[in-house]
Amino acid sequence: MSDFERIRRTCVKRGELWEDPEFPATQTSVFYHQTPPFQFVWKRPKELCTRPLFVHDAPGQFDIGAGKMGDRWLVSCLGVLYLSKGLFYRVVPADQTFLSDQYAGVFRFRLWWCGEWVEVLVDDRLPTVAGKLAFLQSQHSDQFWPGLLEKAYAKLHGSYEALKYGTLLDGLADLTGGITESISIRQDPTTCGRMLSKLLEMTSLITCTVQSSLQQVRNQVEKLANGIQIGTNYRLYA
Repeated sequence: MSDFERIRRTCVKRGELWEDPEFPATQTSVFYHQTPPFQFVWKRPKELCTRPLFVHDAPGQFDIGAGKMGDRWLVSCLGVLYLSKGLFYRVVPADQTFLSDQYAGVFRFRLWWCGEWVEVLVDDRLPTVAGKLAFLQSQHSDQFWPGLLEKAYAKLHGSYEALKYGTLLDGLADLTGGITESISIRQDPTTCGRMLSKLLEMTSLITCTVQSSLQQVRNQVEKLANGIQIGTNYRLYA
């Protein structure tokens, strides 16, 4: 029996909700160097909405935002993961729910860490500010896999603050188990096109982004004339 199943069965039998002793609901789990001028209030999803869902059943596009304090690079990583269902359910096991007969306040995720897949357990207490999630959140306010996966990732790194120093390449490696590489395409369009076609034939996951120019930064330009968001990662398909 896995640690997850043992904890869930024990808590359900006792009528308790699990509290993770390794990653407590304290200020130091969020920030260990900085000291924000406010206190985080940790709340479980059932304290934030009446009928929380782990993964929303309704089909639709990726709708996760960074929230007030989340990291955009991690949002981009989760977008790639979400659009790759085989990978998604390897990282986010589907057999988890908020239904009362199986709910024990414990959730599990699988992440690629130090050369192997590891299962990370977290309780579902999430940091909030002014009654709203402080970090990653779904536009479907009743969907909580993004915030819980972010918490598992923060636990591996020691705190939410540690995620501030993450990168898209590191995140994709940790979520897919693959080898990541960054390629500048400021070269001959023909050569670039052949390279991308070959990578797509190899079933590689490819994302692309437009970096801000100095002038765009000064002018606070966020979107190009063709609608592409600057700094947003888009996945390429064959």
